[in-house]
Parts: sequence; C-alpha cells; structure tokens
Amino acid sequence: MANLSIRRLDEETVRRLRVRAEREGISLEETVRRTLRSAVVDEEPLGTLIRRIVGKGLDLDLPKRETAAPIDFASDDYLPDR
Repeated sequence: MANLSIRRLDEETVRRLRVRAEREGISLEETVRRTLRSAVVDEEPLGTLIRRIVGKGLDLDLPKRETAAPIDFASDDYLPDR
C-alpha cells in the first residue's frame, strides 16, 4: 500500500472529515481513504447499467392504456348538493 501526505489542507475540510468519521464511527484516516476511493471510481450512468443488466431490449406485454372522459365541472352531476 502507498502512503500519501497532503499539505496545505484547510482546517474546515479537516473538521468536516472528522465530523463524518465520528458520525460513521470510523477513523479519520479510513474516512479519507473511503472519500478518495469513491472520488476516483468511474460511475456508470443508470441507463447504461440497466441496459447492461437487462440486455438490449425488453419486450413486455402491457395492457392497453385506457383514458377516462374529462370531468365536466359545470354539470349538475358534479356540483355538490346544497
């Protein structure tokens, strides 16, 4: 494993890393390792991930969509009884 020293890191960044480490119950050093690791991971776009898992296409038999008649707010059927 390699060692890395980071100079001139501002105090606010260090403070936030310490808060994160405490919140997660891990050391500051482990927090920095995890943060750096996640920063360099190539994230795959969601659509690409879905295509990779499902394949090029998915043929589903979906029921035909039905639409309801629009509501006539002026009709006597719609107006509340008074």
